[in-house]
Amino acid sequence: MSIIERIAELLGSDPQAQQKHSAAGQGAVIATQDPFERAAGEIIGRPDFPGLRDPSSESRSSKPAHSANRAARTFRIDRDRLRRQNVITPDGERTTITESFRHIKRQILANVARPGTDAPPANLVLVTSALPGEGKTFCAINLAISIALEMDRTVLLVDADAAKPGVPKALGLEVEKGLMDVLVDRQLDLAEVLCWTDIDKLTILLAGTANQHATELLASDAMRVLLQEMTGRHRDRIVIFDSPPLLEASEAAVLAGQVGQIIVVVEAGKTSEAALKDALSRIDSSKVAGLLLNKRDGHRLGAYGYGVYG
Repeated sequence: MSIIERIAELLGSDPQAQQKHSAAGQGAVIATQDPFERAAGEIIGRPDFPGLRDPSSESRSSKPAHSANRAARTFRIDRDRLRRQNVITPDGERTTITESFRHIKRQILANVARPGTDAPPANLVLVTSALPGEGKTFCAINLAISIALEMDRTVLLVDADAAKPGVPKALGLEVEKGLMDVLVDRQLDLAEVLCWTDIDKLTILLAGTANQHATELLASDAMRVLLQEMTGRHRDRIVIFDSPPLLEASEAAVLAGQVGQIIVVVEAGKTSEAALKDALSRIDSSKVAGLLLNKRDGHRLGAYGYGVYG
């Protein structure tokens, strides 16, 4: 059964089909709000995924982050703010949502651990969607925090949606420079724009200054070198990209070509099958680690594809 057929079945009216997927261990229900509001999700349909390796080429030379600079750019993430948005907190209780993302991250980490010879590396993970408002930022943040709770992993969460960045608003961060600025100014060191947080092992790179040539910058040699820098010296690091929607911005397809794994967020009861097929046609399907069904209300759902899109 194809991924499209599988998600169509899950979104159909047969509750036994939904139970079948859950019983098979292929799904995990999560609750969100809009885009962190009244949502639920499930990751399904993971194809066989080849192992990938880190790039062998050296990353560009970089000045080490000075302790004073790091201290000045260490941010406290408001735990109450996270809880209000149903985002995982490091000291939170065991909930449905924490268990859901534990299932999701296990698939991601299993792919990273597989030996292989292909590139790009599997520790570069893109979270995207077909259309805006499907909850990709919510899923990217929860996935990043969940992985940060691992004993042997660190996480870099990158807001790669320069036109409509969602991470700063969700986490309450106000930082001017970020990804776009590093790509434009080769003299600007990555360490100078990273945001360290008080969530152990979680670092954030915001999108930075909006740029009309964002697609070209993300496709440039500067981006290739930056990706090597993000991963080359941090073998335990997982990099999570919060990407623009595939059908709204050309940057998404460019980013998809530079990562090893892709999670596609699908809004239950809204995303049409045509939109999903169109979105998947723009990326390498062999990289799709799964579709994450989001904003599911826990009851029987209507027929698949009744959303209207221009």
